[in-house]
Amino acid sequence: MKRQMYLLILPALLFSHLLAGCNSGDDITPEPEPGEPTVDMSTTCRNPQESGMYQTFYKPEQGYVGDPMPYYNADEKRFYLFYLYENANNHPIYLTRTADYATFDGFIQALPAGATGSQEEWIGTGSFIKAENTYYGYYTGHNSNLNPAEKVMLATSADLLNWTKQPSATFQAPNGFDRNNFRDPHVYWDETREKYVMLVTTRKEGKGALARYTSSDLINWSLIEPLMATTSDNPAIYEIQTDSEILECPDIFRIGDKWYLVFSRINRDEHRKTFYRIANSPDGPWRRSEDASGRHETFDGLYLYAAKTAGDGTNRYLSGWCSTGGTVNNNNELDWAGSLITHKIVQQANGHLYPVIPEAVDAKFNRKVEFEKIKSEGNVSGNNGSYNITAQASGRSYALFNRNNGPVKISMKIDASESDHFGFSFGVCDDLSEVYSVSFDLTPNNRWNMPSLFMYNETGSNRKELNFTPLVVPQNKVFDVKIIIEKSIAVVYVNNNTAFTNRIYKMNQNPWTIFSDNGTIKVTEITIRETP
Repeated sequence: MKRQMYLLILPALLFSHLLAGCNSGDDITPEPEPGEPTVDMSTTCRNPQESGMYQTFYKPEQGYVGDPMPYYNADEKRFYLFYLYENANNHPIYLTRTADYATFDGFIQALPAGATGSQEEWIGTGSFIKAENTYYGYYTGHNSNLNPAEKVMLATSADLLNWTKQPSATFQAPNGFDRNNFRDPHVYWDETREKYVMLVTTRKEGKGALARYTSSDLINWSLIEPLMATTSDNPAIYEIQTDSEILECPDIFRIGDKWYLVFSRINRDEHRKTFYRIANSPDGPWRRSEDASGRHETFDGLYLYAAKTAGDGTNRYLSGWCSTGGTVNNNNELDWAGSLITHKIVQQANGHLYPVIPEAVDAKFNRKVEFEKIKSEGNVSGNNGSYNITAQASGRSYALFNRNNGPVKISMKIDASESDHFGFSFGVCDDLSEVYSVSFDLTPNNRWNMPSLFMYNETGSNRKELNFTPLVVPQNKVFDVKIIIEKSIAVVYVNNNTAFTNRIYKMNQNPWTIFSDNGTIKVTEITIRETP
């Protein structure tokens, strides 16, 4: 098979691309004169055009990352990130690699799409596994002009780079399952059966289902009892507590004595996210993760989709894509594909899984950047990274900070013991006629009936909700916050239990604020760091 190999661009080339993406003229800040501020204090809006690669939230030089299929190569101690490559093509599977999710190398075509008219005219999601000295890559062959439209297919490799397709191993949905929705095969070793098990996304009897097969040799597969979606609050064995019409990109793994099932809910509504369920057995019953403070059944908001996991025996990481941000219907359903987003996931004593920032990403931003409060509105006091911000009787008070011209990590501690509505706004320039806010709502008095993080587009007096995710509120209402910003992506991490990914194009290279809409927040330990 012909294989394409591309090297990452050199840092100097990347830098030139970043410059090319900026407006000319006042987008390049001159060196300050003695006695002048050392940061850009202007508030004129910039509208840089993105180009080039992302260094932390991986994206190829051209095109976008679709559904990730992560695999840990224990021999190399590196994660192989296979993904559907979106570049006005038929989604061939490409590959990049990382040891820590902070830096990536390689841009390799692993599996090309098939010929026009073939079953694999389009490639769909799958998974990778090793047995003895052979790697097995299961994937979806899709052609909407055929019946069935989707089949499970196989390729094999000796090195994870060069793959040979095995057309004789192709199979389709059995009787009783949806022949045209039969995709996203996920294979794992099931120690409870001492066999390999394959999950396949499909439908049965009008409900979302995961067909299941077992095998001893990864070639010959036997159908077993499927896992079925149910809206019951008391799911039975072989049932998954969800209203998902189709459970896309399934993933299953075990931590301690708990089994976890990850899937993405395709329903065309405002909960089109990646979810997980917990069980004591791979047969279920698969229940939501919830407690007295609410449901914690997702890892992020709408901007993390098609996420799957890989573990190195100690740590487990969840990788999905952040959409480019365009919507395709009135329910805020987002365009397919974008940049790679990865959270480390940590098991709590109660069995919940929480997303945290990967250690290498956190450590990557280690050089302090100077910043200044440009101005404030309302009741704001303090300086040097510590501020008290008290909402006005008429509404919001805020502190406005200078623009950041490259990728940064913004860190701070917020004592919200005297407030329940506060947050950050981005793209705060000119007359503040349009901003994008990440808002903390510590109350259940919102349309989701639980404390949450929201992302809003605020235009004049209008506010439109674009994204949300549940928020865990500690008893003392103190929040440790880290925001990783690269170009138009901002990922907010809170208290090592909440992650919130957003795409905000106006954010890039424009000022930002910290605000209070209610009561007083005490903000301390503000730091901004960049990569060396």
